[in-house]
Amino acid sequence: MLSSFFIQNFRSILKLRLDFSFGEGKAPNGYKDFEVLPFLEAGNRQRLVPCMGFFGSNAAGKTNILKAIGTLKKLLSEDSDLDNLYEPNLLNPRFNETTFEAVFVIGSDTFTYRITYSNLGISEESLLKNGAPVFKIQQLSPQFSAAIRSSTYTKEKLADILRVECTDGDGHHTRPFLNRIGRAYSGLHVDTRNAFGYFQKCIQFFENNGSIPLPAAVDILATAMDGDQTAALEEITDLVRRADIEISAINISETELGPNDAPKHGDLLIKTIEKTGTRHSVSITATHKDVSENPVLLNFLKHESAGTQRLAGLIGLILYTLKRGGVFLVDELECSLHPLLMRELVLLFKKRRHNPHGAQLIFTTHNTDILDDSILRLSEIALVRKTLANGTLVRRLVDAKKEGEDIRNVTNFRKQYLAGFYSGVPHPAL
Repeated sequence: MLSSFFIQNFRSILKLRLDFSFGEGKAPNGYKDFEVLPFLEAGNRQRLVPCMGFFGSNAAGKTNILKAIGTLKKLLSEDSDLDNLYEPNLLNPRFNETTFEAVFVIGSDTFTYRITYSNLGISEESLLKNGAPVFKIQQLSPQFSAAIRSSTYTKEKLADILRVECTDGDGHHTRPFLNRIGRAYSGLHVDTRNAFGYFQKCIQFFENNGSIPLPAAVDILATAMDGDQTAALEEITDLVRRADIEISAINISETELGPNDAPKHGDLLIKTIEKTGTRHSVSITATHKDVSENPVLLNFLKHESAGTQRLAGLIGLILYTLKRGGVFLVDELECSLHPLLMRELVLLFKKRRHNPHGAQLIFTTHNTDILDDSILRLSEIALVRKTLANGTLVRRLVDAKKEGEDIRNVTNFRKQYLAGFYSGVPHPAL
């Protein structure tokens, strides 16, 4: 579970700490019997929110908040060039490096991972467990705890891994140490393995520029179901059907192509050149019933709406996150979705029976309908605004209430918010 996230000098953000704790004081009476979760109980006795919705006007920086978390995931789980992942604030050059710090809970332990970097290299990297350092690296000067040292991986051996495998040969630290030991030395220690695995497996980012292809969503979900792609597709289809979309079945089939063959019209082209040297034409069909109740096969990509295609991909990643107990980041959750469907997707994370493993949904939206029936609590709603001097700023409703704002409940806030009593709404003069 994600407890907090610190961002410094990333896109529109100058300095910002996101708090995912339950901030409403005493737990509601009888909360253990509630169908809708007021909070998640982490193994270290923290109470964390199952959802966080970011509301605000266009260009306030909502997307950049999610991108920051997604960028840290890329730093740690991919072999990405620092130059491509260094995106400082260009309007206020107060800082010359970017810093990310994630505090997250695995079991009963709290981990803190921090990294500071620029396009030239990494100046600081550290991993703490329950406040005690696992490793700390500053300007390529490392400190390794006794916990991760052994007769095989001595302090000198670990320093060699850092020098040889995490630098560019010119004395620049260009690859996160946690990335390297997590990928190539998974047997080093359980703490480094778990921390790396958290970013690699437990964080998913769904951007708003289209939909994830259904085959990719099936592949991801199958990894949480012992590789059973048939069962994964069936679960996605079942939720699509229950979303009041008249699809009774979905089928995915692949045909290997020759080097000069083109995919069939309406099929996806999947290239696996790096692995097997092959290309595949992927056909996706959706089964509907006609007026005589006879099954009719429709091409999923040609005949289904953009909303249905986006929903199917979303559902695959949501189910994966619920099974893993991870964090799902969604930019503009309402995009191409009916407000009632958006509500049901949020409730998958809020209802106890759907979310037994402590999964979290973090999303941006312009749709305030979700505030009408108080599905989200005061700790789960954040207003985003931006100033030139301070960059993107975030204020949760629970903090605003503590500071004296007249916020009695979420529905009461919605009316005031839309009336312009708070920042985070546009004031156009078209």
